[in-house]
Amino acid sequence: MLKKAFVMFTAAICLLSTAAPKKGKLNGVFPENIKCIAVLSPASTPNEKQIRTGVAMLEEAGIKVKLYPHTFVKGKKGRAPLEQRLADFNAAVNDPEVDMIIPGRGGSGANELLPHIDWNKVRERKLILMGFSNITYLTCAMDFHKAGYPIAGPNVGRLVKATPGTLKHLSCVLRKQSPAPITLTPLRKGDASGRVIAGHLSMLDGNCNSKYRVDTTGRIMFIECVRRSTEQMDKHFDSMMKKGFFKDVKAVVLCHFTNIRDKENLDKMFERWTSKLSCPVYKGYPYGHENSNHALDYQATAVIKDNVLTFTF
Repeated sequence: MLKKAFVMFTAAICLLSTAAPKKGKLNGVFPENIKCIAVLSPASTPNEKQIRTGVAMLEEAGIKVKLYPHTFVKGKKGRAPLEQRLADFNAAVNDPEVDMIIPGRGGSGANELLPHIDWNKVRERKLILMGFSNITYLTCAMDFHKAGYPIAGPNVGRLVKATPGTLKHLSCVLRKQSPAPITLTPLRKGDASGRVIAGHLSMLDGNCNSKYRVDTTGRIMFIECVRRSTEQMDKHFDSMMKKGFFKDVKAVVLCHFTNIRDKENLDKMFERWTSKLSCPVYKGYPYGHENSNHALDYQATAVIKDNVLTFTF
């Protein structure tokens, strides 16, 4: 009996220590207009300990957090059933106290929600949603519907590990202030200016083939990717090229390409892509599946001049 009690006590201590916030890390990151954040899982089920750590960090920073009931439900496909994910998302959209939605993680399945979301309500509420990877489906659909304020940036799980530079950049973006300039590496030089569009390569391809296809005319496109081969990525890129997704973009910026299966072929792939595009092409913006994950506001204007990237709002 004593042994069992000791095991339970030890497990409780481990859970508390895992969920303990990194003291002060998110202090001052979120502006005063963001008082309440909804944390939920529109795609795959996140790591519970990591998300609870993120929630504790947000709360320590003075943010009220609403953690939705199906966030940690894990079904056969590694995510909660659609009706549960949708119930949480729609509850957040219809909660007048919620100022911002930040999913726990990406993964797969966010596209399943799109036909069932009240986009008029998202537009009316002027909701901010921030996420990346599979959440690209949601941010692109928001852009298509001109509903709310989509931001490509850290999910809750990534906020826990975010670099100081990432958080400083995010603080500026949320306040509609210009963050520090970033020097890019040119693959094809050229100055450009245009509104931001950003996302995971395969989800951008998915958006291109959907009824929620964003208008890329006059925009600067930021692309990230994770756990793909160059062959797979070439197929996505060629599909988007064939459908005219890149036709009228002002520039393409290649961001983090993480855990690529044949990394030795990555530069050659970038060369192939650059040869097929007619606009300036750059690489080196810190966005994607790494701890340096600088947010990209779809409403911001990206300006590239002399290889230096700045943002205006």
